[in-house]
Amino acid sequence: MTRRMPKWAAARGYGDFANDPSLSPFEIALIAAWVDGGAPETPAKTGAAAAPSRVPRAPEPYRPPRGVTRTLACGDRALDGRLLGVRPRLNKDGDAGISALLPSGRTEILAWIRRYDPASPETFWLRHPLDLPRGSRLRVEARGECAVDVITAR
Repeated sequence: MTRRMPKWAAARGYGDFANDPSLSPFEIALIAAWVDGGAPETPAKTGAAAAPSRVPRAPEPYRPPRGVTRTLACGDRALDGRLLGVRPRLNKDGDAGISALLPSGRTEILAWIRRYDPASPETFWLRHPLDLPRGSRLRVEARGECAVDVITAR
């Protein structure tokens, strides 16, 4: 209910990530209702008919696409190509805003990272890769020293 688990540094509403482990409000409400209802661990044992006929399968783990990784210093840097993901390198408990500035003048907000923990680095894989035409720039705004690994399509 407090949204502290699982650990995920990206602020909700800033970016859409394929590997986001966060639960939706519906999923949180569903689990809370299950717990409030007594949270039975197994079906009541009243014979073989009580056993579930189908055991749910765990979802397949996210498999990131292959790409080329390069490290950019924070600030405003030229970047073009198909952006697949970003991996910030920040100080402990650091925050950063990551956005793409397109030649058309449009700004695409990619992520807002909060309370970063360098002991648990995370790559934030874009659910929808972003095509950056020549003349695009990646802007990373953070306090203190920082860098960001960018993963682009080959």
